[in-house]
Amino acid sequence: MKKRFVEVCNCPIIRSIYCCVFFVFFQSFLALGVGAIENRPTANDSIQAIAYNRKGIAAARLGDFEKARDYFERMKACRIRQYGSDSYRLGSSIINIGIQNKNLGNYDAAIENYLEAERLYVNHYSSEYPRLGFVYGNLSTIYKIRGDYLKAYEYNQNAFRLLSKDLKHYSRVADQARSSLAESLLNLKRYDEAIRICQEGLNKTDLDIRSYNLSLLAQIYWKRGEIETADKYYKETFDLLKNTDEGNQYDLGLELVDYVKFLLSAKKYEEVPHYNELSREAIRRYFTERSTQYANVMLNYADYYASRSSEASHLADFNRKRAEDLKLALTYYQKALIAATGTFTATDPFENPEIKQAISELQLLEILKKKSQCHTALGDLLKTGSQKQEAVRHYQAGLEAVELAVELVHQIRTGFVSEESRLFLSENQQSTFVGAINLCYKLYQQTGKPEYVARGFELTEKSKSASFLAAVKDSRAQQFGGIPDSLLNKEDVLKINISNYKQMLYEEKQQAEPDSEKVALYNTKIFYYSEKYAQLVQLLEDSFPKYYAFKYANEVIGLDAIRDRIGNHDAIVEYFIDEPDEQEDSGSLFRFVITNEQFSFSKTPIDSTFSNRIEGVYQFLTSSSYQYTDQKSYADYAWSSYCLYNDLLGDVQDELEGKTLVVIPDDKLSYIPFDALIYEEPDTSRMNFRNLAYLIKKHSISYTYSTTLLFDYFDKEQRAEKSLLAFAPSYEKDDRDYTVVAEYRAGLLPLLAVDKEVEYINEYVQGDLYEDSLAQEAVFKKYARDYDVLHLAMHTIVNDTLPMYSRLAFSKPTANTDEDGWLNTSEIYNMQLNARMAVLSACNTGSGKLQKGEGVMSLARGFLYAGCPSIVMTLWEVEDESGANIMRDFYKYLSVGKDKAEALRLAKLAHIENADPLKAHPHFWLAYVAVGNTSPLYVGKEMYWLGALALVLVMLIVVDQMRRKRRKTQD
Repeated sequence: MKKRFVEVCNCPIIRSIYCCVFFVFFQSFLALGVGAIENRPTANDSIQAIAYNRKGIAAARLGDFEKARDYFERMKACRIRQYGSDSYRLGSSIINIGIQNKNLGNYDAAIENYLEAERLYVNHYSSEYPRLGFVYGNLSTIYKIRGDYLKAYEYNQNAFRLLSKDLKHYSRVADQARSSLAESLLNLKRYDEAIRICQEGLNKTDLDIRSYNLSLLAQIYWKRGEIETADKYYKETFDLLKNTDEGNQYDLGLELVDYVKFLLSAKKYEEVPHYNELSREAIRRYFTERSTQYANVMLNYADYYASRSSEASHLADFNRKRAEDLKLALTYYQKALIAATGTFTATDPFENPEIKQAISELQLLEILKKKSQCHTALGDLLKTGSQKQEAVRHYQAGLEAVELAVELVHQIRTGFVSEESRLFLSENQQSTFVGAINLCYKLYQQTGKPEYVARGFELTEKSKSASFLAAVKDSRAQQFGGIPDSLLNKEDVLKINISNYKQMLYEEKQQAEPDSEKVALYNTKIFYYSEKYAQLVQLLEDSFPKYYAFKYANEVIGLDAIRDRIGNHDAIVEYFIDEPDEQEDSGSLFRFVITNEQFSFSKTPIDSTFSNRIEGVYQFLTSSSYQYTDQKSYADYAWSSYCLYNDLLGDVQDELEGKTLVVIPDDKLSYIPFDALIYEEPDTSRMNFRNLAYLIKKHSISYTYSTTLLFDYFDKEQRAEKSLLAFAPSYEKDDRDYTVVAEYRAGLLPLLAVDKEVEYINEYVQGDLYEDSLAQEAVFKKYARDYDVLHLAMHTIVNDTLPMYSRLAFSKPTANTDEDGWLNTSEIYNMQLNARMAVLSACNTGSGKLQKGEGVMSLARGFLYAGCPSIVMTLWEVEDESGANIMRDFYKYLSVGKDKAEALRLAKLAHIENADPLKAHPHFWLAYVAVGNTSPLYVGKEMYWLGALALVLVMLIVVDQMRRKRRKTQD
């Protein structure tokens, strides 16, 4: 089967249903069948349509996609004259137009084409019409090209599901769709599932499908690091393609390009030149030198020269040859950029294209990152050779390239609708930010210019909780974008439906024997509502320019703005970690320290010891055997904590003296409360937790996900009408089904001190308390937005696999409610809160999955997103009585005007001072942390006295002035 116009993405063999000529023939056959020749108004239109269709197919075979699109447009015009503009018979020509737009890189236009075809089919048939599988398959390809692999997978699933409804007509295409599902799973790194599908595909008699699955198996084993197995499957793919017809030589060319990438990653450099030439020759047979396919060939040449080892007899000769290779690599990276863009022509490797010139955003992103790495390597080489000025020039060029890559990451991310897709991108693009921040540090070291500190800090901010920031920005953009309430309400309904069905699907899949009908139904519903939601978002972006501008702005707070707004006694300490991995023994810890007087930017080498210390401290603090701590465990904790302090803050302790610390952690640091760090060398000759030099004894400490979120989004002056809403549920005689989470299959144990906790709180802050069976989820949802402070003392069930389904456990629902007593994170995201603070007490509300680039995916994020700018949460389960006392003292200090971080600090210090030797253990008091805005909630009595004193002084001044004036008048 000849396939001359398949893909414009980076995949090696694309034999899917989406864009093969088979599909064009098939669509044409259906369009020209019996149904298509009925009710013809003129014979000429029908004849012309057939002729245009034939010419379009021929042009597409040759790769002339513009001409093919023109012919299919003419075919569509004939069909409109025959059947009208709303006829389902237009579907095949519209899809073929979309395929040509996709091949030309006009992805937005292609999506519009596919959605138009979908509308025609659904209106005439239903949403279950099998031929919609072609539409969804094509849409899957677009989202795959754009890097939204989750969205691509969803469309792929539905394409396969619908085509499978009519295997009599679509058996072969359904097989192709199923193989494409394996490719989607590969992109999502779900390798075991992908292998299972591919192995089944090898049993098919169709050579095209077999070769597709062989190719996918090669890629899967490559990504899994099983080099020899991957090589075996690549060779089998070559053998199969060489024995098929001429058309598959096109696929062989794409496969050769991918094989070169594989050889480079496996460091088999001696084989690369041969296969590089073969791939170049094959690709040039079918594509021009301004195509993404040719760009991949140039990229392989560049990678070869950038990574191969140079042979030399002495160091100077090695450096010279290495520099020549890197400069040659830069010329090929530039050629790759020219090939991968529409109009960029600059051959100077110090110039870059504009983002809008990209054919494929993902490919441009890859080339820019590698070009930046090459400039960096050349800069490092020249610097050691005392060519400092030239080294700085290459560092600057590398920074410009990688900053453009960062903008591309932002553009790609904001184009994603789902939170899951954004998170996946954040995790996979963390290396982009590592390279950018490292270059800023190198330039700062070489030049001493503060501008590189500022640029490094802004890049760090862009790397922090970017998905969360994008979601918060989107919510804020809706408020100020002029969007009518009717559309916002429609969005809310769609989001709630998506959330509900995802929850139902998750729970069904946890059953020992999931109901396949329910699973299929829930998947269909999720797909339906997700598609409607994506179309609504597109409508909002197209129709409301203010919303679009606000949402897509990639602005983060800068150093100057922070120093203008930060308090005199505050210091921000922000970290970025390039963690050591299996391939590299060392990594880097970057740190920014900012006060209103000065700033610093540092880099510290780290290795596995650093990670081990974090892990050791965390395990010690959270261990359930804290009551049996021995001398060795005590000493290990104290020394690890002291060493961590020196790694993190030791060299800046003088400039932080007397400051309140706002910490923006990164990676595994997110699990460690900095209060636990010990700032003086510990005496471990005997065990005494009370006397350790905890950092909390010197500083109030709070946390935030990013400085931008803290200053620009976690700020709320307006307070709700009512003061405090507190919940303390009881789980006695609670026979709800807990089997979803193994840890709780025996039921939730009662929290013995939560009633006491909320009653303590009410002594200092008056409010409404719901205890025991009255602590209902329905009550919370109904009244939460009316209160200034929300206090929830209850169990939390953390879901590390799907963080959006971590949940707060309210009391067992009463009979007259539709609620289930579980408040999921996804439900909190859909709420609108007016509270200035939420306290999530008793259990591990601050724990969760650690997501690269995002931090810990805890339940607390939902409250921040819902509009609550300040959270007090627990990082692990707290012993009841100690937790109740800490909360009592926390509210006591809050009520007299202390800010939240200082109130929490004083409450912890009070616990340490009054605790017996056992309960001085950090496990009892360190779990509570303050996140977000820590401003005081209440005015303390001392402020009233100061106000009264100021009033008296003003009155005295006024009286004195009046007396002076009277004397002057008398004189």
